[in-house]
This record gives sequence, structure tokens and C-alpha cells, in this order.
Amino acid sequence: MSGSTGDAPVLEGEHRLGEGMRRGVFCLGLVPVATGLTLREAMWMQCCLTAGVEPGPMPAHAFRRADRHAVEDAMGVAPGLMRAMAADAKRRRRMVDADEEGRLPLGSPSPVDMMTRDFRVRPVTAWHQTSTGRAGVLSTLVAGSGAPRIDGPVIGVDVLSRELWRFDSWATYDAPGVHGPHMTTSPDVFICGLRGNGKSFAAKVMALREIEAGRHVIVQSDREGEWGRVANHVGGQVVSPGGGHYLNPFALPDRPSAGEDDLWRQEVLSGRKAAFMSLAEALREDGGPFPLDRDMQVVVDRVAVSFGTGPMTLEAAVDRLADRSWVDGESPSMTGFEHEPALARAAAAAAARVYAPMVRGGTLSGMFDRESTIRLDPSSPMIVFDTSSPALNNEQLKRVFTAAVSSWIDRLLQGRDGRRRIVVDEEAWDLLSNARLVDSLQTRQRSAGHWGCATWLIVHGVNDMTHVFGEGSELRGRVEEILNQMQTKIIFRQGGSNIDMLSRLVPDLSEDERRVIPTLPQGLGVWRVGAEHPRMVRALAGPTLSALFDTSDLRSAA
Repeated sequence: MSGSTGDAPVLEGEHRLGEGMRRGVFCLGLVPVATGLTLREAMWMQCCLTAGVEPGPMPAHAFRRADRHAVEDAMGVAPGLMRAMAADAKRRRRMVDADEEGRLPLGSPSPVDMMTRDFRVRPVTAWHQTSTGRAGVLSTLVAGSGAPRIDGPVIGVDVLSRELWRFDSWATYDAPGVHGPHMTTSPDVFICGLRGNGKSFAAKVMALREIEAGRHVIVQSDREGEWGRVANHVGGQVVSPGGGHYLNPFALPDRPSAGEDDLWRQEVLSGRKAAFMSLAEALREDGGPFPLDRDMQVVVDRVAVSFGTGPMTLEAAVDRLADRSWVDGESPSMTGFEHEPALARAAAAAAARVYAPMVRGGTLSGMFDRESTIRLDPSSPMIVFDTSSPALNNEQLKRVFTAAVSSWIDRLLQGRDGRRRIVVDEEAWDLLSNARLVDSLQTRQRSAGHWGCATWLIVHGVNDMTHVFGEGSELRGRVEEILNQMQTKIIFRQGGSNIDMLSRLVPDLSEDERRVIPTLPQGLGVWRVGAEHPRMVRALAGPTLSALFDTSDLRSAA
């Protein structure tokens, strides 16, 4: 839109459309007028209603004196409406001018009013201020209005202040905070809410807006196949290992710039050892001990070192563990096994049996045991790992899938190719129930700036933590530490039983929030970014994206 007043553009600087002296309004009103039928019109209508009679063309309406009187009466309606609207606008302006201590917005809550808020002359004081006479209606959820702006894409609207809400996982670092120069020092996000209350919709809106801002998104697990639709919409990739398609969790990350060979080699070896540990943890029987004892871990470590920075697969690694001659040749260089070749062979054979279900026709084979046949494009705007296959309803296979995919993602992040990536996990409790993956997640948090990654964890009820982790367990303590480190938390409706656990994760949760969260309407979420005041935000998307994101079709009876 463009225009000018003199030599100054209408929509720039001090000459914006919002200035009262620089705007004009054109109104067109349509008022219906009832007119009477002439005899010819009545006969023509009767022919239309009579079967078998051709009515012919409709006769022209003869404008009569009675019609003119009806039109004149209608013409008098519009000025009256305009006078009433003008009087109402003057009344509102007088109220603004008379309230010297500040006020809450008095505008209508219509969508048009929200979109055109900045086109109006602003009141004499900021929107987030109020007078002492109106202070009784305030809560901490409106105190955040007027806070430093986050320089990110528009996600939705603050339903209380009616300001556009912007967010970017990294822009919160650049925004000034209450207690320091940064609003947050972590790009990670924790999202929780009961099913059907809008958390998945909000996450998809955020992800798509981040992609438009140049970020790249990886969805670690898509149980319902809903993220796959989004990936196809943005030209991303949807992959599902199995059925002859392989993804190698031991694949090499991209080699960084010259001069970092030693660091890269160490990352390769430590990453492969972590992948071994995560897969073993996934194979643990419920309630059983960790499958690899100390002796087996020493041998597995030697296997990882023996491949160096060359190609490696799980199948090739298990072959070495089962090869007595290889073990005999390596045992002299294994600390503690220098003079115990038989003990080394026994430990290697036991370790091979741990991973046997995943190779050569085992019940868990055919996905992660060979070189990758799935070619993933690191520059893809969105990569989605589809876990909607019925085969992945097997809990152990699901844990193996999560561990293998997580290891592959870590290898991609270690490539440090300059891209900023967001890793989304819709079923975060599955990830956090694996102690070795918790180690990897903590490494991601510590390396977020180095690797250029942000983690978004999405859960249903926060109280589910009590069912996944034992009270007072070491793993639960580490998980709570991870969630506390996520300085952006988005809370949708939670049952009353979840509030106490939520208070542990958000120690400064106010009484207003404790009261509001169990009754939040669908689509509204309480956003807590760093130490700023909470904001109540509704994520917004147009009809095309709303239909793409919607997952409620099978919840209704229609």
C-alpha cells in the first residue's frame, strides 16, 4: 500500500496512517428497502409458480411514489448510524484524555480491532498501565504487556493485551531480560498440555514460522503421521527405516573445517560409544540391569576405537565381537585384559549376544544394522521420522528406534555446518526414560551454541513423570534438571493433579497461573520466557494451515 501527502509517504516515519491528521475514511452503507409489486410483476410471478406455463422475461419494475418514500426513509438511516458512531468515538477519546494515570484498553475485542490496533491514535499512557481504581482486575498475566520485544516471526496474539506475539528460539538471547542482558540463555522449549488443547497446533505454527525465518526442523518421532503432512507441505523429507530401508546410527558426521581433525576424531569415537550405550539401554528388559557389564563395556569401547574414523555399522561391529581371532589380537591392548585373553573372549561374546536381536534376521533387525540406504538432505527445511507404522507399537522396538534416530541426529549436529536446527520430540517421556539418551540430551544443551541446535520437548500431563520415573531416583533428578534448564515453557491446560509437579518445574508459578491453567480454553497457552512475566497467547494460522495442522477430526462424533 502506498500514498503520499505532499512529499512525505503516508505510511513511513511520523507520517504513518496512525497519525490523526493524515487519515481518511470512506464508508459505503447498504440499507434494504421493501417495495410493492405492480400488477404485471404479480402476474409474471404467478406464471412462474404455475407448472407448464412459460413466464417469459421478468418485467421491469415501475418505480412508484411509495417506492420513493421508502428509499427516502432508508437514506435517513445511514446518517443516524454515522452520528451515533462518531459520538461513541468522541466519548471514548474523552475517557482516554481524562484518565491521566493510565488505563486498560477499552476497544472492542473483535479480530478487526486486534489487527488495526496500531492504526489508532494511542492512549496517553501505555497499554500495560492502569489506574488505581481499576487495579483490582489486574493479574500477572497482563503485567507482561510492554516487555522487550522478541525479534522473531509472528506466532499469534496475546489475548489480554492484544499485541502480536513474536518468538524465535535464538532471538530470546538477543532480547534484554529482567535480570540481565539476555531474556534467556537457552534456545530450548518445553511444551506441556492435555490432549486436544492445542499444544501440537502451536508447535506446528512455531515450527513453520521458524522455517520461514531460515531455521531447519527435525521431528524425532511422528506417532500419528501428522508432522509428515507438514513436511510435505514445506518440501521436506519423511523417512521411516525398515522394509529394506536402513539408517546407520554410526554414520560419520560431516568433517568440519581444516585444523579440527583431532577434535572431530574424538567426537566420532565418543558419539559411536554413546550410540552403543543408548542401543543397549533400549534393549534392557523391564526392571532388569543394564545389559553391558563393566567387562563388556571395555570390549565395546575397543570395537569403536578399532573402526577409527572409517565406515562402521552395527552388523560389522557385532562381527568383530564374535570373532575370536580379532579379540585375541586386541586383548593385549585392552586395559585389564592384557593377560586374560579368555576373559576378553567371554566378554566380547556376551556383548555380541546383547546386540544379536538387531542384526542378521533378529527380531529387531532390518532398520539400523547396515549402511544407510536412506539419503537425508541436511539442507532440507524439515526432516520427519515417521513412527506411525503398526510394527513400532512394540515397546522394545520403539525404544531401539528412538535410540538409533537420536544417535543419528547427534551425528548430524556434530557436523556444525552453520545451520540452526530445532529438534522436536512429541513423545518426550519415551526419550527421557532412556538414561543414555538423557546423557545425549544434556550434551545437546551444553553444546547448543556450538552445534546451533534447540530442543523442543512436548509432553501431555507433567504428572506423567511420576509414572515414568521413580520418586527420588537419580534419573528423575536429571530429567527435572533438564526441564529446569529449558527457560521457555509453554503451558496449556493441565489437570489439577499436575499443578504441584508443574510448580516444581516452574518454582515462581504465581497463584493466578495455578488458578487459570486448569481451566484454560482450547488453544490458549501460558508462555513463560525466561524471568519475564507470563503471557497468555493464542497461536494463529490461516485456514489452509489450520486444516493442515488440525488433528481433531477423529475426536469428534461427526
